[in-house]
Amino acid sequence: MIENNRSDYEKEKEARERRLRAYAEEVQKQILDSSSEIVHQLVEERHNQGLTQSDMAELTGMMASNIARFESGGRVPTLLVLQKYAGALGKHIELKVCDNME
Repeated sequence: MIENNRSDYEKEKEARERRLRAYAEEVQKQILDSSSEIVHQLVEERHNQGLTQSDMAELTGMMASNIARFESGGRVPTLLVLQKYAGALGKHIELKVCDNME
């Protein structure tokens, strides 16, 4: 009896952990998608202003290699990086809290 309860508990625990991982991965994907769009807009603005990645490194105080990684969109950028980059372009990042309406 105790072994069955333990086995059931372990199975349920593993199922919860799988659900939690799947949820976390989905949230990460949504955030990456959203931040990728913002990064795309910022890079487009950089191009419109005729600035290079080297120019952005100088204006932001970031390393050129970090600018390249930021622009590639492979990671979720921090708010500080977004603000630095946008500020160098004479722009700002605006955040707002909204109801979860999908």
